[in-house]
Amino acid sequence: MSQVNYWLRRAQSGRVTRRRFVGGAALAGVGAASLGLVGCGDDDDAAEPTKAPAGTAAPGVSPTAATTKAQKGGTGRFVSANNTWDTFDVDRSRFSPVAWLMGYTNLGITQWKSFTKAELEGGMAEKWEQPDKNTIVFKLRPNVFWHNKQPVNGRASTADDIAQFIKRNVAGKTLDGADDSNFYRKSAYANVESVTTTDATTVTVKFSKPDPFFLTTLAGSYSKVQAPEAIKLFEKDYASLKADLVIGTGAFVLKEWAAEGRSNWVRHDKFHRQVNFDAINWYPLFTDQAAQQAAFEQKQLDTFSPTQNAVIADLLKRFAGKITETKVFSGNPQAGTYYGGAAPWNNTNLIGAIFRAFDRRALISSILQGKAALSGNVPPPQAAFGITEKELITFPGYLEDRAKEEAEAKKMWDAGGGAALGEITVDIPDIWEGLYSGGSALITNQLKKVLGNEFKAKIENYTTISTKVSKAQYGNGKANIWWGWITEISDPEPTLLNYLQYNSKQPQWQQFGVKIDKVDTLTDQAVLEFDIAKRQAIGQEVNRELLKAYGAGVHYSLVGVNSVLDWNYFKRPEAVPFVTTHQTGTDAYFDQTDPTWQGRQA
Repeated sequence: MSQVNYWLRRAQSGRVTRRRFVGGAALAGVGAASLGLVGCGDDDDAAEPTKAPAGTAAPGVSPTAATTKAQKGGTGRFVSANNTWDTFDVDRSRFSPVAWLMGYTNLGITQWKSFTKAELEGGMAEKWEQPDKNTIVFKLRPNVFWHNKQPVNGRASTADDIAQFIKRNVAGKTLDGADDSNFYRKSAYANVESVTTTDATTVTVKFSKPDPFFLTTLAGSYSKVQAPEAIKLFEKDYASLKADLVIGTGAFVLKEWAAEGRSNWVRHDKFHRQVNFDAINWYPLFTDQAAQQAAFEQKQLDTFSPTQNAVIADLLKRFAGKITETKVFSGNPQAGTYYGGAAPWNNTNLIGAIFRAFDRRALISSILQGKAALSGNVPPPQAAFGITEKELITFPGYLEDRAKEEAEAKKMWDAGGGAALGEITVDIPDIWEGLYSGGSALITNQLKKVLGNEFKAKIENYTTISTKVSKAQYGNGKANIWWGWITEISDPEPTLLNYLQYNSKQPQWQQFGVKIDKVDTLTDQAVLEFDIAKRQAIGQEVNRELLKAYGAGVHYSLVGVNSVLDWNYFKRPEAVPFVTTHQTGTDAYFDQTDPTWQGRQA
């Protein structure tokens, strides 16, 4: 079966659609003090409000924790992302495993109560009010305590903790006063004019201009408050990745940590709400599917995401009525990046050729066994702000006519002098290659077949790749690119990320360096727009302009669709392609009355 025929059948049948997987319907619109729920249409529908299901479960079995009363007890056992970390200073991290870890341990000022319903709630702030568009007033939640670790020693949280967190991200400086480019979200705080602790429980934030996204910025995966005295003591040591350095007010306390990904958390007994699990353990088995499957079958793991369709079918058959399948978009789209501000990749013909030479449908069919969807720069989980699949496949790089795509790619490559570049290196993350064995060969063979040059895969860890991205070392005089998972989708709306990443006035843009005047204009408008329908329309235009520019430094390709298998006793938070670990402490639990709980090892 050819990958083209496979994809055409899926697309024509309508079975691969954005609405039918989790995350494609929820989006955020900031009002005076809350979010409004707006939905999106299916691929071929006009955009109109609609509500998507939270997941696709086995008949009669709910994948969420809403069916029975939450019970305390048990240790959750899950798989970590192996050795994929940069720093335990969450303000200066952009590695999604760090965001998952910190979601257990640290509260944000606000947080997502529900992604599918686009509802915010208080974290360290119990509530807030917005008396005008340029002011937000936060009230500290009572009975929030730091973990009992030095130098904080379990003290109560204060309004100043909140204020210092905001001020640090506004400044983007280390304690010695030096500017640090690793404060990746500094631009999201650029509108903050002042932060004042007006009394012991109140923080008032004033803005230089209206900011529709500040509340969702504070609810972001990396917007977790760290104690000021801990930062003072540990700022220079956070890259050493020790459990003692992670101190928060969250539901779990990190007790043990090993760099390869093995770790242990225990319940924070002074958390302000009930925490159901006694503890959580992570095991570094991400790339070892056989070991994961064996552990899952023996109930040593509570959940498992097989990559092979045959394994999914076999497990669902052998454990019928005992396990639940939930389908959900991957949190991290697959793509690559380059620096387009200098040779060789400032040549539109060369970049367009590479963009078109990638056979996205072959990757979906061969590597992901059909469990993925094509993605433009606004991915399917944020579909209300992007274009439909029907429109996406009219753009170069996504055409159904593969022969035409390849012919045009080769023509552009030759016109740009691509042959003179010689051998081109494609960095592939070791963890990606570990999960999709042979994927690097497929990618490099595709490029070589279409463009003619030798493309050589180089397996690297994510720390190396991230450092090279931040220093604009993909391109900029080098004949190289990379491919793998890129930064996770952090919330249901892409407007702010598009501004930070593609607007030429923003620091993150320097990593890619492709200036598009119309995108600058559109993203400038979008971040000041309070009307969510208008932001949707602007987002769609941004997507089209980025596609015309062959990704503008970030050649999105696809988003995987994971089949997550849970034992029925495990009641999870909502299944969405976002970082949900802050929900685990209060929403996840084990139903110890479920028959499948029997035989689970303590």
